[in-house]
Amino acid sequence: MTRSPLPATAESVVETVDERRPTVAPADLVLLALPALLIAGFAGGVASSLAVPTGLAAGTIPALATLGYVLFYDPPTAVSG
Repeated sequence: MTRSPLPATAESVVETVDERRPTVAPADLVLLALPALLIAGFAGGVASSLAVPTGLAAGTIPALATLGYVLFYDPPTAVSG
């Protein structure tokens, strides 16, 4: 079985894969940080002598600050392709 040669205008497989490789955007990191902060607050409330609602409140404050930063100070922009 022989392969036919690629046309001169065809892109290589490596170039195609590099173009399709996903990248991590700052908005993706925020989506990971929000639940992580809330889980950390919950875990802090369970592991310490604080009440669980107090730990959740402590985790909510940085989560809200992160959300406010992303929504109002540095909002995500559309990628022009």
